[in-house]
Amino acid sequence: MIANVVHISLNARGGGERLAVATIRALAAMGIDVELVTLEKPEAVSIRDAYGTSIDRDVKRIRTLSLSQIAGTKSHGVTINTHGDMLPFFRHNFAKNNAITYCHYPIAGQLIDSGDSSYYNILQNMNLSTTTPKCRSMYFEIARDACNKMMTNSTVLTNSEFSRKAIFKTHGVDSTVLHPPVDVDTFRNAALSSDARDDSILVISRFHPSKKIENAIHFAKLLRQNELGSRMNIVGNISPDGASYFNYLRHLVRCYGLEDFIRFEVNASFDRLLGLMRISKAYFHPLPGEPFGISTVEAMSAGVIPIVPDTGGHTEFVPAKYQFHTFDQAVEAVAAALDAPASERIQISYFTQKYSTANYIRGFQKIVAEVSDIGKKPLEQTPVISMPKRFPESMAS
Repeated sequence: MIANVVHISLNARGGGERLAVATIRALAAMGIDVELVTLEKPEAVSIRDAYGTSIDRDVKRIRTLSLSQIAGTKSHGVTINTHGDMLPFFRHNFAKNNAITYCHYPIAGQLIDSGDSSYYNILQNMNLSTTTPKCRSMYFEIARDACNKMMTNSTVLTNSEFSRKAIFKTHGVDSTVLHPPVDVDTFRNAALSSDARDDSILVISRFHPSKKIENAIHFAKLLRQNELGSRMNIVGNISPDGASYFNYLRHLVRCYGLEDFIRFEVNASFDRLLGLMRISKAYFHPLPGEPFGISTVEAMSAGVIPIVPDTGGHTEFVPAKYQFHTFDQAVEAVAAALDAPASERIQISYFTQKYSTANYIRGFQKIVAEVSDIGKKPLEQTPVISMPKRFPESMAS
């Protein structure tokens, strides 16, 4: 039996790509041949360095995805779209027993309906040769139709109850929550027992306007006024379209006179990230409405107390006393986090075990066995695969 795993590109090496790699390994462990359908050939060395595992043995064939293929005729075997939040992909024989869509959050439909230019530029990579207004309109219509049919005619998985409700509101489709894989053991083993923590606050995010990192800088100004915290370290990668935004953030820091309080760690190594987790007491998440929050789980695994907005998927696992609606509430939460005893850090860390890669693989295999007949091995005989992470996935997602 063949399984087609569809993903825009594994080369971004973020949280969504970790989920795709874990899915490939889960299918291969069930004795299923995997065909990867993607926009660009995977950079095997980079992927191995990022996740500590290779997909070379598990992927039997790689096929390039083009514009004409997002709404094609038929597929063979089962199709798993691990990028269903951004990539509309539909075949006319799709049904809930032969197609699985993992949708992190229903953003594709919103971007298509708004005619978002940046989203259009991403999809242009699918061999779109012209950008005339007529062609642009036609393509968005194809994408919209494919997105609606994909969500309706497949088994839809998502990362949180927050996202499940958004999917139902957007598409009228009920979905199943399967939490994404996070390498909680690596963070826990590397940082939980650290005795080098100071009053520093950690922020992890890709430098992109959509991440609202300016909220962290506004908040840092308030921390300074309340004489809380020794430093804020903002760690992340810069995407090609994020340079001007990063310059804006640096300008904001200068305007607030926070040069000695905020430090930017750009394109930091994974070892550097672990080092910052060892010394940090609090983690601040600047984006309200985060669908899940992989970086939040990573921080918790390392024993760093999370301070998060009171809307989004992370409200389902972050203690209520560390959620905020206003910055004044966040200040109180940070004060509590800086004073938190080691026992509370340990409790928070081990609470994240349910989000491990091993649990994702087991959960995904169970769903595949339930919705289709492609499983060749009983689940109890299927090995659980551990995938140690060496790349800060939350910095790229």
